[in-house]
Amino acid sequence: MEERRKFSRLETKAKAFLNKTDTGSAEGSIVDISPGGMKIILDTQASPGTAISGQFKILPTLGPFYVKGEVAWVKPAKEEANCFEVGIKFNKISALPL
Repeated sequence: MEERRKFSRLETKAKAFLNKTDTGSAEGSIVDISPGGMKIILDTQASPGTAISGQFKILPTLGPFYVKGEVAWVKPAKEEANCFEVGIKFNKISALPL
């Protein structure tokens, strides 16, 4: 199958703190990340198209990154009961608060 992603992904287990327009704030574990988006495990469901904003820190020597984007897809997490894998497409990413 042909790869559709524009960017290669970096696997990580960093924490992310998100604000979703439909259900409020959530904390999750990032599975992988790229300049275009990330896959994250959340214990709350999100709907595709939901606007999100948040922050995460993936490198200990750098400050946090701030993002705005939207939920691209959602599916049940394979390894964690009552959790969801959520694909997030970034619209903006910055080292400064957005």
